[in-house]
Amino acid sequence: METFHWQVAPNMSEKAEPKIKTIKLGDGYEQRIRDGINNDLRSYSVTLKVLREDAQHINDFLTRQGGLHAFKWREPNSHRLITVKCPSWTSNVMNTATTITATFEEVVA
Repeated sequence: METFHWQVAPNMSEKAEPKIKTIKLGDGYEQRIRDGINNDLRSYSVTLKVLREDAQHINDFLTRQGGLHAFKWREPNSHRLITVKCPSWTSNVMNTATTITATFEEVVA
């Protein structure tokens, strides 16, 4: 499994949306339980500001994964090495620099 080693900008956002199952019982009562053992996987919106030549390496890496294959990434806030996939990314090419915005979704395998 490959590792994403480029540094992301510090203004990264992290989304937590635990999966739960809810059963409505009537009279306003409901029962809630976790949906699976890995129900609290995170999603990250990351930005990379790099030189144009580095942007090509990042685009090549993400294209190789194709949104399908998972890769390792060190989450900047906790410094944990986690497994993620990248289903989408955009590149904004300027004169000498490129800004890449990507979504990293934590996965189990």
